[in-house]
Amino acid sequence: MMDGTGERQEIRRGRRRFRLLLAGTIVAFALVSFLLGALADGFWDTWLERGDPPGWAEVTGEVLMALGVVIEIVALVQMFRSGGYRANRKSRLWAVDWRRRRELVRAVRRGVVESPDDLPWLRATAAQLAGQRWIVLLLAGLATTNLGQGLLSFAPIWLVLLGLTGVMFGIACWQAPRDARRAEAFLRRYPAAAPTDA
Repeated sequence: MMDGTGERQEIRRGRRRFRLLLAGTIVAFALVSFLLGALADGFWDTWLERGDPPGWAEVTGEVLMALGVVIEIVALVQMFRSGGYRANRKSRLWAVDWRRRRELVRAVRRGVVESPDDLPWLRATAAQLAGQRWIVLLLAGLATTNLGQGLLSFAPIWLVLLGLTGVMFGIACWQAPRDARRAEAFLRRYPAAAPTDA
C-alpha cells in the first residue's frame, strides 16, 4: 500500500507517461502523414483538393462548423464546472498501469469486488466512469464540425474524417452512458461508508 506522498508521485509519473504517449502518437501520426504525402504525390493532392460545393452546402457548412465549435466549448465548460478535470488530474488511477486500469473497469462493469483491498480502487474507477458523460457532447461537437468542413470543402479527406468521428461518436453514445449507469450502480452497491478491512 502506498503512502500519500508515494501515491502523489505515482500519479504525477502516470500523467507524465500519458502526456509522452500522447505526444509520441501525434508525432508518429504527423510523420506517417508526411511520408504518405511524399510517396503518393498525386494521390494525396486529389484527397486534399477542394471541390466546388453549391451555395447551400457552403452556408450549411459554415453554420455546422460554428455550431460544432459551440458544442465543444459547452462540453469543455461542463467538464470544468462539474469538477471532472480536477478529479481526473488527482485520480488515483494515474498511479496504476493500463492493464490494471482495464481490469478495474471490467470489474466495475460487472459489479464484482474480488478482494476487499480492491474496493478503494474500484470506487475511484467507478467515480471516474460515472463522470464521463461529457465525452458524448465533445464528440458530438467534433462530428458536427467535421460535417461542416466536409460540406465547405467537398474534399474526400473530410468524408473520411467525418466517418471516423461518426464511428467514435456512435461508440461513445453507446458506451459512456452505459458505463456511467453501471458505475453509479456500483457506487450505490458499495458506498464510501462500507467497511473495506476484514
